[in-house]
Amino acid sequence: MDDGNNLNQHDEEESFSYRAEVVHFLEEDGTEFIVGPGIFRTCEPSLALDDGSKLTVENDIKVISNEVESLICSTERLSSYNEDTREELVSFNHLPREVILSIFSFFSVVELNLHVIPVCKRWYDIGHDPSLWKELDFSRLNEIPSTSLCSIISRASSLKKLNLMGRLDLTTAEVAVFSQYIPMLESLNIGFCSGVNKTVIEYFLRNCPRLTKLNTEGCMSVDDGAAASMIKGENLQEFNFSHCCITDESIVLLASRMNRIVSLNIDGISWISDSAVITLVDQQLNNLRELMLDGAELTDKSIHHIARCAKLNKLQISFCEGLTDQALKYIQTLQQLTHLKMRKGLYFSTDGLLSLFTCKSMSNLVELDFSENTQFVDDCVIQLTKCCGPKLQYLALSWCWDISDPGIISIVDHCRNLKVLDIIGLHKITGTYFIRIPEEMPKLRLLNLQQCNRIIDELIEDVIRKKPDLRVFNYYGEQFVHEKG
Repeated sequence: MDDGNNLNQHDEEESFSYRAEVVHFLEEDGTEFIVGPGIFRTCEPSLALDDGSKLTVENDIKVISNEVESLICSTERLSSYNEDTREELVSFNHLPREVILSIFSFFSVVELNLHVIPVCKRWYDIGHDPSLWKELDFSRLNEIPSTSLCSIISRASSLKKLNLMGRLDLTTAEVAVFSQYIPMLESLNIGFCSGVNKTVIEYFLRNCPRLTKLNTEGCMSVDDGAAASMIKGENLQEFNFSHCCITDESIVLLASRMNRIVSLNIDGISWISDSAVITLVDQQLNNLRELMLDGAELTDKSIHHIARCAKLNKLQISFCEGLTDQALKYIQTLQQLTHLKMRKGLYFSTDGLLSLFTCKSMSNLVELDFSENTQFVDDCVIQLTKCCGPKLQYLALSWCWDISDPGIISIVDHCRNLKVLDIIGLHKITGTYFIRIPEEMPKLRLLNLQQCNRIIDELIEDVIRKKPDLRVFNYYGEQFVHEKG
């Protein structure tokens, strides 16, 4: 085995570190991980790095690999621990492997690691079957050390979905190490990860050719250069660039070079123009299913073109300040819509809103957000509940100041399948009818009443007492939940 002293050899050949023992260790926060045999291979250092950066990445890769090898060597006896002391397992272990594998499939990967794999040697073996490791979620372990992260992911050769959202320092080195072991990956969430850049994205695209969904939300270093590298992802079709630093240039490039864009989220990017949206629609007209936009620079012209997307089922636009009732008329032609958000439409009139919800095409909506539309009055609410009330599961009408009791009563009477009702800032409502929620709205799980100054806490407590699975936020944003006993 290469002793690792000559880093220049990486330019000509791959280096490997391999041990077949088992690792059992605790993180600083008390989280326990069980990992098994692993090979850590350096990626070809041919990406766009200067000589100094390349050397740094190679050093980091070697450090991670050596740390994992050392960790594995320190706990080599765990796989047979308690093997002869669990007589009660004998009958269970006589079951065929396929049956036990099916039972283990009901556990999450974390549960497998904590409670299943340590039990005995056979459970350890079956628990590491790649078919059980199809999804990994590290979003609540954003400080897990690189060694631990790479060790766990390296076991998941059949991994299809990986969530690293919020990782505090996603380094090029660790991505170079673990991405090689997940060639089946289809969905990747690296939103709000520090360290995401063009090189990191290129490692994923090179080693995960089946990747179809990529979320880089909130990654400020994802710019036009990083977006341009995504054209190498031949199977990519769902992109989340929300609050990234891309421009019209990226939208036009991806629209023209990608085979198929099914979903695109560019909310939070306030400088995207009509021109880019029109090009996107022209190039991806028959593919788009979901489109999320920041409307700060958009006009009715964009909506006119978007309305040509016959297969669109999700349209969300924040800051509709440049749109008028004409945009609402264009939206009525979208026959497949199930999710609609049009926030802060300063120039939407009451008549325009009433006309929208008189249209049959809106009857299939399950999620609706018209927050900050000051012309959205009780008559509009009553009309929307008649139109799509029975199917609605999520409804947000926050800061629609002129909505009063008749509008909310209509929601209680007609929206039986509603799960979330977000009505922040409705200062006219009294809420006396909320006492009927347990009977009329059995599926409601969240009621947001912040800044609703006429709703008293005693009323909220009465509702929760009758409906223990409901969470309610009061005027001050304090959460009310039912406490057992």
